[in-house]
Amino acid sequence: MSILEQQLVQLIRISVSGTPGPISSKLDWTEMMHYSSSQGVLGVAFGAIEHLSAEDRPHIDFIMDWMRQITYLESINRIHKDIIAEISSFLQKHGIRMLLLKGYGLSLFWPKPDSRPTGDIDIYTFGKWEETDRVICQKLGIKSNTSHHKHSELNYKGKTIENHYEFLNVHAHRSTAEIEKILHEELNAYPDKEIPNLYYPSIRFNALYLLRHSGEHFASKNMKLRLVLDWAFFVQANNIDWQWLLQTLDRVGMKQYLAVVNAICTRYLGFSSELFPELPVDAALVERSLNDILHPEVEREHKYNPVREIIFRFQRWWKNGWKNQMVYKESRWQLLFTQMWSHILKPSWYVDD
Repeated sequence: MSILEQQLVQLIRISVSGTPGPISSKLDWTEMMHYSSSQGVLGVAFGAIEHLSAEDRPHIDFIMDWMRQITYLESINRIHKDIIAEISSFLQKHGIRMLLLKGYGLSLFWPKPDSRPTGDIDIYTFGKWEETDRVICQKLGIKSNTSHHKHSELNYKGKTIENHYEFLNVHAHRSTAEIEKILHEELNAYPDKEIPNLYYPSIRFNALYLLRHSGEHFASKNMKLRLVLDWAFFVQANNIDWQWLLQTLDRVGMKQYLAVVNAICTRYLGFSSELFPELPVDAALVERSLNDILHPEVEREHKYNPVREIIFRFQRWWKNGWKNQMVYKESRWQLLFTQMWSHILKPSWYVDD
């Protein structure tokens, strides 16, 4: 880890644990603000400042600047919530229930929900995705993009709505189809307390879904610290059925990934070890995984030529073999051929990473 990366980990640990602690060396607060924002943890890192000694704290002018950044993030989150409510209300008028995946639902588990950065709005309408697309297109004049696996895309007021017909891309990995089946078995939705017609998945569903979602980012592309905190805050706020989850992950080949993520949460980010089951894990693997999250071993290259993109993705897949082993139970060559077929089915992948 670079000094900046070490300092970000220290700030998160201090913020999460609420325990005062020193910063390893002189900190460039402007650089830290930009880096923590790129990792999706701007608000959490800022929370450490109140626990720092006077000599370690930044100047008041910088604190005010950071607070303005967080205030802006909070305003974006409020708009995001309003759009979710509008879509939910619109679908209710047409007899369609709306389940929210990830995103805003996960922010509710964070200590300060509005500090979690927003993204796309992922919805599932209980088998009515075609009707949902049709109604939105006809009534709101929005065109549906169906060039992606597992969901269509609709742009509403500048926000991308991903309308899922599958929770995961079952075409990309054979083991994903097995997980998809389990997710449908565990889909017991419960309503939001404020927004009518808005539902969230069960704890079991979310536990498996969050791990697979973050695992796919970790193994195939890159993963931000925000996804690690999504998992940690989710665990901290809910009563996880660890026996069921461990048995399920063992079955689908993801138990080692869970052990690594849990170890990052407890050994580096300040979460209590009592929240997680004790699992054997190699310390060097945990450190390498955290380093890859903070600074990916295989950097994204902006290659818009399809042939060059294919070459880059193959190279990235090859170098990420150690991560694939933690997430997928298939052999490397099974993964390659299945992914190639997935890309043939939906060839727009090379411009959408």
